[in-house]
Amino acid sequence: MNATTAPVNVYKPHLIREDFVDFLLARVNPLWTVSRTVARVENIEYIEDDMVKITLSTNHFLNRRFKTYQAGQFIMLTVSIAGIRHQRAYSLVSTPEEYARTGRLVIGVKKQGRVSIYLAKQAKIGDVIEITPASGEFMLKDPAPALFVSAGSGITPIVPMVKQALERSKDPVTLIYYSRDPAFRRELETLAAVHSHFSLHIIVDSAEKPAYFDEETLDRLCPDAATRDTYVCAAPGLMAATRKIWAARGWSEKLLQESFLPIKVDENAEVQSVTFRRSQREFDGKGNILASAEAAGLTPAYGCRMGVCNACVCTKVSGTVRNQVTGEINDQTNVQIKLCVNAAISPVVIDL
Repeated sequence: MNATTAPVNVYKPHLIREDFVDFLLARVNPLWTVSRTVARVENIEYIEDDMVKITLSTNHFLNRRFKTYQAGQFIMLTVSIAGIRHQRAYSLVSTPEEYARTGRLVIGVKKQGRVSIYLAKQAKIGDVIEITPASGEFMLKDPAPALFVSAGSGITPIVPMVKQALERSKDPVTLIYYSRDPAFRRELETLAAVHSHFSLHIIVDSAEKPAYFDEETLDRLCPDAATRDTYVCAAPGLMAATRKIWAARGWSEKLLQESFLPIKVDENAEVQSVTFRRSQREFDGKGNILASAEAAGLTPAYGCRMGVCNACVCTKVSGTVRNQVTGEINDQTNVQIKLCVNAAISPVVIDL
């Protein structure tokens, strides 16, 4: 007699969520993790320009997710302040070669902004902080003569790039650095003393006697700039000055820039209609689209809020925007933009 065998129900446990495993591991040791990258604060050193140099160690058991990086790149660092997680981008001051030897990362933190003030005044040696893998496109090109132009805290990504450029070849390297209290001055002067192909020009100005970058300064300090790959990280005024000079001389393809300054709202900007198509939400756009969306109660993804980390990149379906860093106007359809640095100058539709 044939009998039908009923299927046997076999228990199949669900996979354990990695974030739950991280929670359990952290109860034993906050440095143990399987899904996140965390680092321990190893040293805090106060230096010039109201800046703090923080050394982070990533070489820990069950936490070796951080890989190598390129000079000029940055990490996103997350801290909890009053129970709320905040994230900010910080350039890596240490070179990849230094990290390979020591397992330590160094960032420079200017004491301005919520996260930076927290790190400068409240962080302690031994604290454990979540970080991301390094990212960013502000990196050295192939070995070639190089010119670096910087000001203020813009020096942080420049320092490792200068070191790497000096070590890679004997091609001439020039740094023009504006600051009222130059950070990393001793380190830069030591490099200039060791490397004969490094020309260092630190321009110390003041509020009473500010110094400006212009064509005369360029031609005097780097007369062969036309032959150099040029890297600029500074405040918007200096960034705009270099773009203007390089464009006028036909050198724009040799210019690479990076900015780590938050974008300010233009109070005189006209209000434009912005529509998030998939959310079916329309709101007033004034200043950058990210801030305008947040003011309307929306929560688009974001990271650095400075146009460098790409966390807020999305597709502009239609309309015209202005990049608040470069001034570039984009009226193309179905192109990717960064919400945090683009302002609507006509009605805009975003695929969000």
